[in-house]
Amino acid sequence: MSFLRDKLYNEGILAEVEKTMIHIAVCDDEPRAAGEAERLIMESGESLDEHIEISLYYSGESFARALRDGRCFDIILMDIELGGLDGITAGQLLREDDGNDPVQLIYISSHEEYHMQLFDLRPSGFIKKPVEPESFRQKLAGAIHKTIRTRQQGRTNFLAVQLKNQELRIPHREILYLESSIRRITLVARDSTLQYYGKLALEEQKLAASHFVRIHQSYIVNFYSIKAISAKKIILITGCELPVSDKYSHALRKAYLRFRGELA
Repeated sequence: MSFLRDKLYNEGILAEVEKTMIHIAVCDDEPRAAGEAERLIMESGESLDEHIEISLYYSGESFARALRDGRCFDIILMDIELGGLDGITAGQLLREDDGNDPVQLIYISSHEEYHMQLFDLRPSGFIKKPVEPESFRQKLAGAIHKTIRTRQQGRTNFLAVQLKNQELRIPHREILYLESSIRRITLVARDSTLQYYGKLALEEQKLAASHFVRIHQSYIVNFYSIKAISAKKIILITGCELPVSDKYSHALRKAYLRFRGELA
């Protein structure tokens, strides 16, 4: 996959759209082990020609804080025997959020008797310490390829947003609607509002058609946020009213009836 950089200009402001990064977290309270994992990940990223961001955490507590702050990851390499908050408890915190269901959680440990305790956490793999580099690379390559396949097949449940120099991933269930105005997109979520540069047509392609619908040249709405539909407008659960254009009215009603049928 080639590295893609597309520059968009709007009133002299440059926006960069890059190939989506693969976000990998390493949580290990042994700095030497964490550093070795980081080195192997970097080597794997170079050999696979993938753009990878690595975040290191030296305790279960620091990893838990990152989750609470909204950090999202594609792959997590987690030591089990951590001082304080252990890797199993940290994994439970991860899985409590349905938005983290696609995250691949790979455990690292010098002991193998934890398999039954890990069952409910749906781990993607287990690496035994001391780490054997070739085995590590093989497991990581498999996880990276799975992440890429999942994105290509559209089975993600979040929208990746490039905001300044960082990527935010907004869970679909949190999005109420997107509004477009002169290449600027306003994403209205349940608890926040974001603005960034982009095209609504491109955002529409990233969203699941079963949950989102175009109602106007300037609006895409999450079906779950709709309270009522009329010929000319929709009313959201927040009370906000958005216009429905004639061009999209018929398709909106058909899609909404199909959506309601799936819920029944």
